Amino acid sequence: MKKTLLMSVFAAALALQALPANAWKLWDDFKASNIETARVVDYSDSRRITTSEGQSYALFFALVANDRTAFAALSDWTEKNLSAGDITKALPSWLWGQTRAGDRNAWGVIDTNNAADSDMWIAWCYLEAGRLWNKSEYTAKGRAMLELLKKEVRDVENLGKVILPGRVGFEDKNGTVKLNPSYYPLFILRRFALEDAYWTDVYDGSLRMLLRSAPSGFAPEWARFTNQGRLVTPDATDYTEGSYNAIRTYMWAGMMSPEDPGRFPLVERFQPMVDATRKLNFPPEKVNVVTADVEAPGPAYFGACLLSLLGNDRTAGLIRTVLSAEGVTRDRYYGNVLVLYGLGFDEGRFLFDRDGRLVIRMEEAQK
Repeated sequence: MKKTLLMSVFAAALALQALPANAWKLWDDFKASNIETARVVDYSDSRRITTSEGQSYALFFALVANDRTAFAALSDWTEKNLSAGDITKALPSWLWGQTRAGDRNAWGVIDTNNAADSDMWIAWCYLEAGRLWNKSEYTAKGRAMLELLKKEVRDVENLGKVILPGRVGFEDKNGTVKLNPSYYPLFILRRFALEDAYWTDVYDGSLRMLLRSAPSGFAPEWARFTNQGRLVTPDATDYTEGSYNAIRTYMWAGMMSPEDPGRFPLVERFQPMVDATRKLNFPPEKVNVVTADVEAPGPAYFGACLLSLLGNDRTAGLIRTVLSAEGVTRDRYYGNVLVLYGLGFDEGRFLFDRDGRLVIRMEEAQK
């Protein structure tokens, strides 16, 4: 069985190398609308910002589309502008853009703090680009980033090892940590563990955190845990509400391989969100994670995050129809990236295997 799986993964990798670049229309549209000179621009912000998140997501889409030219350009821009020229020495700053209003020449880093989820995606993309494209320089960058990320890991009693969302502002003097459940796609940590067994414990701690932070079946925007691993009773909107951040948590869970034993408890835990989505036809914009009260449906692109959990029911069909009709919109960076992830996975363009490796389905690779 293992030999057959490895042969399938190897064959998929060979097929991926044979694919022409730009084989994905949504990716082409995203590049045309949201990427300028290798940086992803969020036009909804007057500073025309670029975030490490945007760069990390675009690197993933370029990898899926076998767009090596775009991947290299995105990588170079990210390293030069967000990591002071060497991503093996410094994790990317999370926010870059216009530093003085009205000054067209004032561009640079706005906030030097890092964003762990983006760092994880970038490291994963480097590791997979190195594997799929046989590029040792990418593999080396990914492995170096893993060493940098280890510095942001905290071992919380009765919870386990978790990655702080950033270097600054996410732990207090008592050892309480503030975490964002949407920051931790577990398949990424599975892939890291192939490089270094250290990350297996981080996978386990992150799985506990995801389950423990959603006792009602709804993921919060943020969650705090004491130094003994207990969930701090939610007492402010950031902790009582699930919305624009948390919506990604469901998508990452649904994208996990069915062979990953961590998938089942997460999918089971998040069933209330699936039920709420079916009732409203789209995911709710806001959920009170304490009372389980839901508000009106959120924007259509929220639906992209539930497709992997809905299957082929009527609600999923409606979401697919709406998202396919809407396409990519220039001033909706965040919605665009969720749609590329959600529809790309739903269409079978990519999946993640048991160990978090990228797999391109053969029928897609042969088109």
